Amino acid sequence: MTHIGRAEQDISREATTNAQACNMQALPNREEGTGRRLAGLGGLTAGRYVDLLWLLTLGTLWGSSFLFIKVIVAEVPAFTLVAGRLAIATATMWIVLRLRGFSMPRDRRTWGAFALMGLFNGALPYSLISWGEQHTSSGMASLLMATTPLFTLILSHLFTQDERITPLKAIGVAVGFAGIGLLMVPDLRQGIRAGLLGQVAIIVSSLSYATATLFARLLLRGQPAMAVTTGQLTTGLLFTLPLSLFIDRPFDLSPSLPALASWVGLALLGTVAAYLIYFPLLNRTGATFSSMVTYIVPVNGLLLGALVLHEPLQATVLASLVLVAAGVALVRS
Repeated sequence: MTHIGRAEQDISREATTNAQACNMQALPNREEGTGRRLAGLGGLTAGRYVDLLWLLTLGTLWGSSFLFIKVIVAEVPAFTLVAGRLAIATATMWIVLRLRGFSMPRDRRTWGAFALMGLFNGALPYSLISWGEQHTSSGMASLLMATTPLFTLILSHLFTQDERITPLKAIGVAVGFAGIGLLMVPDLRQGIRAGLLGQVAIIVSSLSYATATLFARLLLRGQPAMAVTTGQLTTGLLFTLPLSLFIDRPFDLSPSLPALASWVGLALLGTVAAYLIYFPLLNRTGATFSSMVTYIVPVNGLLLGALVLHEPLQATVLASLVLVAAGVALVRS
């Protein structure tokens, strides 16, 4: 993720007409299709229940990313963590593209756009989240990341004509950030310390994801989603690998088996598998349905942090979750 921004949604909506080129054939709306309904379960189609299952799976994969990062970052420096994640994910995506017979763009303009996405949608936020989780819990990180839709709305209002802030959406932004403020109050009272800086780093990563959304809208309309994903992972690796080699100098690292397993899980499950589920789901169901994953990720992140890492679920955290979810709901209204 680990992000759930709207860059991929915009790209995929534009790319649905050529989804067949990357073996992601857009499917007909299942609500209008089979007509096979499950008796006594609210009239939802059988296909929609399958989509709900995929949505829950996606939320679990992205939510688990924060758990994986927390385990890894206890033994591996942030830049090296990100470089390893991107190396595994990039190699896997190129193999997937080769197996599907898909050709990547070759022109400089498109790869320049991929580089911007690799920076603002990969290298920068991945590094900020990894560094931030050195100083804050995985559950809190997943909750702070839920501010991405709030930043996206603000930037879209300021720099594009795609979306405007209505009074109702303005209330949503205020409620969402009030939830974040509530979450950060204990650390704010203690002054500028590592815990507060870690939280700020994760919030800045949300702003970075929102910035990537604008770049995607301006520069990558019509590009197949698989190409954008592979391009941004590849360029993100090029940004982070030198930082790992020259700053972290990870030559003597010997991570434990749990850290290595989490590293592979982060790359294959939280990155590659999540994208391979997300884009076909988006093509089948549309942006409104798939965007509901925004509500699932922080819940999963908090639960996994509590169950696996024994992170406390305080009343303040739960109240913040409610406020942020309400704010995002208003922003998406």
